[in-house]
Amino acid sequence: MSDALLFVNMLCSRSSQPSVIRFVRQEQGYVAVGASRQRPGSVIPGEDGTTHASFGVAEGYTGCPHCGAASFVRCGRCRKLGCWDESWEAFHCRRCGNSGPVDGVIDSLPGPGSD
Repeated sequence: MSDALLFVNMLCSRSSQPSVIRFVRQEQGYVAVGASRQRPGSVIPGEDGTTHASFGVAEGYTGCPHCGAASFVRCGRCRKLGCWDESWEAFHCRRCGNSGPVDGVIDSLPGPGSD
């Protein structure tokens, strides 16, 4: 798989429904360009390792396919992605139950297909 693309699993912070974010590499790091619903039982190709870079949202990113949240965060406890919207006071991780205000930046994500 090309290092120009990165696919990472994400859970909807409102509904707990799974999705996959597609990132495209740009000069300064990776930007999310789309997210799609993940059908039950489907698996995206896995790869070991961690990608170290900056991560952001591209102009035109349509957000979470389940609730429409405009961005994403990585949980400080389980390190997994969840959707997030700047209008929300706090992030609530549907995987591990962690919650709190959002701060900082994402500087690494698990390799393609990682849960």
